[in-house]
Amino acid sequence: MKLKYWFYAARIYTLPLSFSGITLSFIISKSRTNVDFTSYILCIITALLLQILANFSNDYGDSITGVDNFKRIGPRRTIQSGFISLSEMKKAICIFSVLSFFSGFLLLCNTILWKNIFIFFIYFMGIFICVCSSIKYSIGPYPYGYIIGMGDLFVMIFFGIFSVEGSYFLYTHTLCMDIFFLSLSIGFLSVGVLNLNNMRDLDNDYENGKHTMAVWLGIKYAKLYHTFIILISIFIGGYFIFLNQKAIDYYQWFFFIFISIFLILHIKKIIYIQEKKQFNSELKKLVILTFLYGFSIGIGFIN
Repeated sequence: MKLKYWFYAARIYTLPLSFSGITLSFIISKSRTNVDFTSYILCIITALLLQILANFSNDYGDSITGVDNFKRIGPRRTIQSGFISLSEMKKAICIFSVLSFFSGFLLLCNTILWKNIFIFFIYFMGIFICVCSSIKYSIGPYPYGYIIGMGDLFVMIFFGIFSVEGSYFLYTHTLCMDIFFLSLSIGFLSVGVLNLNNMRDLDNDYENGKHTMAVWLGIKYAKLYHTFIILISIFIGGYFIFLNQKAIDYYQWFFFIFISIFLILHIKKIIYIQEKKQFNSELKKLVILTFLYGFSIGIGFIN
């Protein structure tokens, strides 16, 4: 029976963010060069383990600091609800830290080892940083998720740049500026997911000293911030398609515009939301739209 609470703590509905950018970069890489499918699978596994680690750590950290309490509007956390103890969650964090690092190490051995020791070392340190960052978002004396703008910045780095550009380099051993633009596009949508979470919990976060962008901006300007990051993501995605339109079919524009319309409708819904608990449904919707958005861009590269 307790297994369901672990699935709940992993926040399954957020996990598509882990493989949205990785899958998109794999599809594009596959169209440009010969890519080992094993590398893609190891990328997915590593990313999923890291995100679950981050979600477990967030549950643990917010419980200790008191951010998780009866005033919280979002879904009840497992520790707060008494389903999982602090000691059990601490053990799970340790286990997933090891699993994440081991999976990342296997990924590097499969893609880089002996080909370029210097790059291998850089990525090796990158895995270590990813594991530490997954934990330090909410845990420790200075959790960066409690500092204005830092949560948004790290989401952009890990779910955008590292996910898309980082995995693209592992697949192809090359860096491309158009892929970097694409990584920003996916990153902004992922930041949007975090911003929805922070707008929903704005009042409780403010009372407990969690200084997110939403707390700093206030609900009115947090909605404008959300509008900006979604629109700029769409613009950058369109620019990427424009740069590659000679290599793809024009029907890709149809899929891209179709998903973009839903993103714009999402913005409209956010602007008119009055009850903060309504952000929950839009958060889940944006996670799915982010994955579909990536697929709408990648579909033109499938061959």
